[in-house]
Amino acid sequence: MTWNPLQLRGLSFISPYKEPSSLEFQGGLNVVCGASDTGKSFIVEAIDFLLGAKGPLRDIPERVGYDRERLTLESLHGETFTLERSTSGGNFRKFEGNWLTGEPDIESGTILNQKHEHGNPSTLSTYLLSLIGLAGKYVQKNQQGITNSLSFRNLARLILVKESDITKELSPLLSGQNTEKTKDYSVFKLMLTGVDDSALVAQAEMQAELVNTRKSNNAKVEFIDELLNELQAELSEIGINRTEAEEQLLQLQTQAEVQQEILNRRQRELDEKIERRYEVMRQIERLSDRINEISSLLSRFELLKDHYQIDLERLAAIEESGSLFVHLERTPCPMCGALPDEQHQDEVCDGDVESVVHAATAEIAKVEKLSLELDQTASDLRNEAEGLIIQKEELDPEFQGLNQEIQEIASPLREAQNNFSEIIRHSSEIQRVIDSFNRIGQLQEKRSTLRIEADEPVNSVSPQIDLSSSVLDDFAQKVQHLLQAWDFPGSNRLHFDEALKDIVIGGQPRTSRGKGLRAITHAAMTIGLMEFCKERNLSHPGFVVLDSPLLAYWKPEASEDRVILEGSDLKFRFYEYLADNCSDSQIIIIENEHPPNNITGRITSTTFTKNPNEGRYGFFPVPEQ
Repeated sequence: MTWNPLQLRGLSFISPYKEPSSLEFQGGLNVVCGASDTGKSFIVEAIDFLLGAKGPLRDIPERVGYDRERLTLESLHGETFTLERSTSGGNFRKFEGNWLTGEPDIESGTILNQKHEHGNPSTLSTYLLSLIGLAGKYVQKNQQGITNSLSFRNLARLILVKESDITKELSPLLSGQNTEKTKDYSVFKLMLTGVDDSALVAQAEMQAELVNTRKSNNAKVEFIDELLNELQAELSEIGINRTEAEEQLLQLQTQAEVQQEILNRRQRELDEKIERRYEVMRQIERLSDRINEISSLLSRFELLKDHYQIDLERLAAIEESGSLFVHLERTPCPMCGALPDEQHQDEVCDGDVESVVHAATAEIAKVEKLSLELDQTASDLRNEAEGLIIQKEELDPEFQGLNQEIQEIASPLREAQNNFSEIIRHSSEIQRVIDSFNRIGQLQEKRSTLRIEADEPVNSVSPQIDLSSSVLDDFAQKVQHLLQAWDFPGSNRLHFDEALKDIVIGGQPRTSRGKGLRAITHAAMTIGLMEFCKERNLSHPGFVVLDSPLLAYWKPEASEDRVILEGSDLKFRFYEYLADNCSDSQIIIIENEHPPNNITGRITSTTFTKNPNEGRYGFFPVPEQ
């Protein structure tokens, strides 16, 4: 195995209707710093996601609209490639070249499966492992000598450290899962020595032949004991026995029935009031519509009345002028020009004024009759409108009263609903307690049956992980060198404790330190492992990503941290060392505070301001209002 490092060249999120949001990285030290809630820690999760972590990616408001994520990497030999994955998870697509932004030809991409499969180059894990020289390796799974194919995910916690993990009271070499402890340490051995556990394959097969029913039952009994201990511990914290739980559940069920009846009664009352209010409202609307219709008709009648009056005046003028015209001196007819002696008085002609007068008189009588009928109709409509208004005014108080009654019912109804929900929630908790008691009984019965054959010991092969003290001491010296270079107080005495799978500083286990000091020393072990592999030409991914390693420097969590760090220039020495000694590897630091000004020209630094008017707002653009 040889040092074949990879380096990250950029991370981006792609949207079908937004501009890409991207961040570029360079070799050596990269620092992403700035305000909180700007996407700094999300960067670590996003990188981990594109290196094979299970999906979907954590949903944050700023990510809305982005459906793909990309990560561009470069190998030692200059091969640049881009990994793309849906933010919902699933398999990967690999494109040759740097496609941090832009749209490559989808047909040119290669599908890489998410799930690791030994020797299959079509999986992301095997592809990445082949680039760093670790493909085809095996690591020991358990004390029985069973081995597993090495996956790139086995290396992830050694190169990607989230803020929640960097302060844990746990060795940086371990995942925290008891069933994975042997595998975790075997991966560490592989990194330190370059030797995998493939030699155990034959031994594992032999062990599988020796395992019989008694051994299998014994394992089952141990597993049942673990489950029983967990269940009993949970019940001990709750502090009630089965009888008390059953009595409480019975009381809660009774309360639930009473509360349900109250809810039903109040709901029926509310429904009746709402239904009555709806009926009243519909009546008011019908009355209002009729009142408005009558008002419109009366307005039209007023116009018609005016027309009748104009017609009467016109007809009266015709009648009056015609009467005067009949009594004038006889003269030639104004209409036909006939002389008085030649006029035909008994015949009708176009100038028969007397006939016109009679017609006008008759029309006046007709219009006056219509006007009287119109007045009567208008009077009837006004009377009707007055009656409707009275009815509407009588309904308005009832409507207002119903509104008030509905409000008065709604408030206690909500309270009753909350009480009912609380009773149901409490009932569910008590039911889970009773279920736990039932589960304990079932497990105890199963355990008794299994112990009949599991009590007799079975000889088994238990190979130990072969990691020499000298190699562990060399690794410890590398971590000590880093801590001393960073001016970490008390780092002159440091060794690796194989039982703890962790370092001991000044006689005190690393995990017993304060939260902040655990973060610094976690960073030292992670970076130290990379430098150890580099100096011995061993395989390593070639980069590390650390979230908040200087937590202790900025926010000492306990008096011990404050005392130890008092007067220390750890922050400055930390950045100085990484800026000067990591040019042929890559370290990405996520921090709130800015690095010292004197090294900014030697590193790649990105600052998130959370200020839309200054610098870069965050990993994603300014959120839309």
